[in-house]
Amino acid sequence: MQEVSAAYILLSERGRLTKLASALATSLETGQFPVYSDFQLFVEFRRVYEKPEGLYLRQKEPSIAAFRRTKNNLLDANVLGHDPDYPRVVRCLSKQDLPAEEVCCLIDPFCYISHISAMQRYGLTERRPDQLYLTVPAVKIISEMQKLKMEAQYFETLSLGGEFLQMTRINHPSVVRKRKLNVFETSIYGDVQSVRGTFARISTIGQTFVDMLLEPHLCGGMAHVRDVWEKHTKTYLEHITKSVNRNTRPIVKVRAGYLLDEVLKIRIPEMDEWQRHAQRGGSRVLDPTKPYKNTYSEKWMLSINV
Repeated sequence: MQEVSAAYILLSERGRLTKLASALATSLETGQFPVYSDFQLFVEFRRVYEKPEGLYLRQKEPSIAAFRRTKNNLLDANVLGHDPDYPRVVRCLSKQDLPAEEVCCLIDPFCYISHISAMQRYGLTERRPDQLYLTVPAVKIISEMQKLKMEAQYFETLSLGGEFLQMTRINHPSVVRKRKLNVFETSIYGDVQSVRGTFARISTIGQTFVDMLLEPHLCGGMAHVRDVWEKHTKTYLEHITKSVNRNTRPIVKVRAGYLLDEVLKIRIPEMDEWQRHAQRGGSRVLDPTKPYKNTYSEKWMLSINV
């Protein structure tokens, strides 16, 4: 019923649109996405200028002022509406809404499903978290990521000249589409892949195992992580090995080495290299959320504090 109403409003209000706004509306309605940040909407706005015939443009080059006017025109005509969860995001009202994970990943091109939410999707755990666990890049690394994203998004319309709207960091609310979020910031961006048939992204299976070692408290606790490793490591050993090798943090190799070597009794060629990262005289622990214990792995120089 909501889609029918939105379509009726769109038709009845069409006469109130400028030529430019009407062209942008058509682009949005025939496009894939139901939600847009200002940056994403501005990218679509610039593309309209590639075919200016019949638009009666005030300026040949796209400007931020013209974008603001056009956006307000679409809002007034009920082509766009304000998103119920993200104050600075708009929805294309003729488009069907999406679940929380897809909305989050559409609005924020750098976030991805992670930790116990990823574990649940891969069938690694029977637990069903009531929150959606997402990972986002920390402030100190996002600027370069935004720069590369803007270069890619604006590349096809560079010849138009005009102004360019900067990307801004997305602040996720505590609840999206009635789903609670648990957002984790990382300074080392993980390996990510698309979820087939959706707009969502998720940590790879190997990255998910690495995250269990780094943030076990977001994965059901280290005792649960150990159970998951015992049940599923042999199935995904190649993926785990590659992700552990790629990760730059020595503690990942030490914790992974201990679990494979002393818990699962699995030997792999990479293990000798991983063992070189063990440090005598330190206070490294298997579970980073728990205090040091005297139970100790001499080989991996690791307190087994689980």
